[in-house]
Amino acid sequence: MLWLIVVACVLVALVVIALVLTILRFNQLSMARSLCDEAKRQLIVELRARHALVPAFIGTLGQITGSDLSRVELALASAERAPFDRRGAAAENALTEAINAAARIPGTRSNKTRPPESTLALGGDLREELDTTVVLLHGQLTVLTERILAGSRLYNTNVERYHRQRRRFLSRLFQGVFRARELFTEAREPGTEAGEPRNEAGEPRSEAGEA
Repeated sequence: MLWLIVVACVLVALVVIALVLTILRFNQLSMARSLCDEAKRQLIVELRARHALVPAFIGTLGQITGSDLSRVELALASAERAPFDRRGAAAENALTEAINAAARIPGTRSNKTRPPESTLALGGDLREELDTTVVLLHGQLTVLTERILAGSRLYNTNVERYHRQRRRFLSRLFQGVFRARELFTEAREPGTEAGEPRNEAGEPRSEAGEA
């Protein structure tokens, strides 16, 4: 009789331990998923803020240079339509490159080049004001880009931690509840390090691959 009581106690203890471990694993997964979702929400806010500012940058720069800024417009449209995954990260990287290339246009125009009619019609004070506005807008876009890079790194770190939690033994009980999250970084290419995207020339870019 005594050994039956001992066995019953051991079984009860094992059940309690298994239940406690299962509850702890569920809570850990829930917290890890919440961190991913909150980081994604904050990142989307920064992305939308940059998207909203780009048209003003394009319009002001166009008044000064009269240049074709269709590359920036197309990059913006692609970034706005892209899903929140590796394709979205690639689209944001393309938008960053297009913005920076457009910001260099005023400095690369030759003094011998005849300015556009819209620029000729501008007074000196107005032209100076527009130049200042372009610089300020590009500065704000640069700040937003840096925030996007930091936010994407935080998001991707949380996603990788969440996925490690999902791969553990007890986590398999909740695979249907806690689904995987997409990374927000460009896909790796052969011969490159993780998070090291390449530019149009095939060389590594300075960006971290998230914006």
